[in-house]
Amino acid sequence: MKINQPITFEEFKILSVTVVFAICGMLGVDIHLASLPHIMAYMNTDKAHMQQSVSIFLLGMSGSLLFYGPLSDKYGRKPIVIFGLAFASIASFICALSTHIQTFLFLRLLQGIGSGVCMGVGRTIIADVLQGVRLSSVGSYFSMFLSLSPVLAPALGGYIQNLFGWQANFIALGLILTSALFLYMFLCPETNKHINPYAFSAKGLYENYKSLLFHPIFLGATLITGLTMAANMAYATISPFMFQIQFNLSPIAYGWLTAIAGAGGFVGKFIMPFALRQFGSEKTLYSGLILLSLAGLWMLFFVLLNIINVPLIMIAVFFTIFSQSFIFPITSSLALSPFHDKRGSAGALYGSFQMLTAFLSSAIVGYLAHDGIIVLGVTYVILGLLGISIYKVLSKIGIEDSL
Repeated sequence: MKINQPITFEEFKILSVTVVFAICGMLGVDIHLASLPHIMAYMNTDKAHMQQSVSIFLLGMSGSLLFYGPLSDKYGRKPIVIFGLAFASIASFICALSTHIQTFLFLRLLQGIGSGVCMGVGRTIIADVLQGVRLSSVGSYFSMFLSLSPVLAPALGGYIQNLFGWQANFIALGLILTSALFLYMFLCPETNKHINPYAFSAKGLYENYKSLLFHPIFLGATLITGLTMAANMAYATISPFMFQIQFNLSPIAYGWLTAIAGAGGFVGKFIMPFALRQFGSEKTLYSGLILLSLAGLWMLFFVLLNIINVPLIMIAVFFTIFSQSFIFPITSSLALSPFHDKRGSAGALYGSFQMLTAFLSSAIVGYLAHDGIIVLGVTYVILGLLGISIYKVLSKIGIEDSL
């Protein structure tokens, strides 16, 4: 498939709507970040419990993906997406009514279960429409817009928090999810052209997941994606308290700081297709992993010099998010392109591992984050080095041959 093959209007319409509801999935993490210290005070709880808001949401996403994918292989993408978006929107509205931390966290779990369809089946729909190198290249322009969530959502959430309080963020999220639901219902056709009636049987699930877990390229690409996603969730877990409590920033200032850092993803996704044509998939992926490690080393270097300020931290975060634009499109194509009749299962397992790794990272970081700056820097370095190690194994198998 040629890289420069243009997309059709029908492909453009499907990809655009899919990106919209994929953004909605991650809004469940991003839009309420500026409100976390305020929710903590409102519910009279502590930081450790409050940081679970991110990790429990990710846990819900990771578990639900294992079901959404095979169900979308058996029944089609459309009914599964409609169910997930409706479920997530209802949970969001109810979340605004919670007054106790236990109830709040349970509703966050339900939000994650519904929102899992946005990432898992959304990615699968894009792979239905685009394959191979075309998925890495053309798809990266559309995935550029996924950067809008970390860029705009924390800033939007900061303004909503400042004007209306934390409950309004969850009401806004519910309204956005509902809007995405109607857009998808009326504008997108069914994209699964390989309905598999046995995809959700016990035997079918076992055989599909077993074959995927023993596929080295799929497994390696999935692990790299999870490690890279974990860097984002580490920041989401630590940053609201670090900037608003340690550096005394307002919710609005925190939101705009996160927006500036999130712009790294937007810039990276714009540059990525050019890097792909110039250097190829293998070197582009490797460059992204190197940048992730260097961002952590940058942060730790200034910590050792006892020079700690907001601009230095945000430079590291910017390049961390920038680096992911060189990683996600390639690992997604590596993991999903080889499969057709079980692409939903592949997308489910891919997304579930990604969210599960992010959940474990955010849970561990939340527990250890007594000094958030040091923990964040160490996390970036470790995740980058683990990703490089996996990349070395994949390069011996042949990354370019798998696209």
